[in-house]
Amino acid sequence: MKTLLTGVVLCLVLAGCSTINSTTGSQAKIRSHKTIAIIPFEVRFDLRNKNRQKFNEEELAGVRHFMALGLQQYLYNWLKNYSRKRKFTASIQNIDITDSILTEKKISYAMLYNMSRTELAKMFDVDAVLTPNVIFAQPNSEAASLLAIPLGAVPLGSGNVFFYTRLATQQMKMQVLLTDRESETSMWTFETKTNNSKLTKPSTNRQKENILYPLFDNIDETLIKFIRKFPYKEF
Repeated sequence: MKTLLTGVVLCLVLAGCSTINSTTGSQAKIRSHKTIAIIPFEVRFDLRNKNRQKFNEEELAGVRHFMALGLQQYLYNWLKNYSRKRKFTASIQNIDITDSILTEKKISYAMLYNMSRTELAKMFDVDAVLTPNVIFAQPNSEAASLLAIPLGAVPLGSGNVFFYTRLATQQMKMQVLLTDRESETSMWTFETKTNNSKLTKPSTNRQKENILYPLFDNIDETLIKFIRKFPYKEF
């Protein structure tokens, strides 16, 4: 018993454990799904006061929007790569299709998270939607959480969206909700928190340079936890 408790404490202290919640009868419903869609991430920053003052709302909105699409792509790629080794019980809609529908319907990123999940599922013509959100935080002291002043902004795509390459945080909290097209209540929820022992800045890996956001190591670690719990895995 003592060993078990020690393991739990270490898990909480070192990395943060994953929490799964599901509703009654959700497994049978999930097994009936044929196709699911992943919507762009809802991205938030919990910055220290001094660091927050270095960005205006327009700048942070641009960063959040770019990261929302980058993280959506990253999660989709993870799931598709995993499915080549072990098939899922449901297929995942190509995010190009998902995002083109949002564009066609003129649904902006700001509007997306105020919409009904069942409405989104029906609009995408899928059985369920994954709604992911992340919070990038600076839980350390002001001195330890210094955010480097941006070197400059770069245009992304055809829009006037900016991403600052030196946004640095030490913690990422991730939640993913799974919602069926027939009920607004989430049938499955994944939650986890991943900590870094030091400031982590965007990766310089050329294979990842098209997805420029902080905490690559944390995101990879978190998605490993997510894949292990993914409810569409075949057992």
